[in-house]
Amino acid sequence: MVPLSLMKEGDHVRVEHISGTGYLASTLSQLGISVGEELMIIQKANESVIVRVRGSRYALGTGAASMVLVKPVSGAA
Repeated sequence: MVPLSLMKEGDHVRVEHISGTGYLASTLSQLGISVGEELMIIQKANESVIVRVRGSRYALGTGAASMVLVKPVSGAA
């Protein structure tokens, strides 16, 4: 597993674990970012990672993105 913040633009990943609980986990869940969900990294900037999940785009700060542990999805279209 790798932190989401270390992935590259265009990567397709599956969420395997979210470190921490409480507010961050709740907020990510409300955005549709939960264990088992597939994401695509749209863009990386200095302090944020923009992901697509369920047809929507969200910007996560690098701190939040580093708490989302993912695995690359092979064969993603």
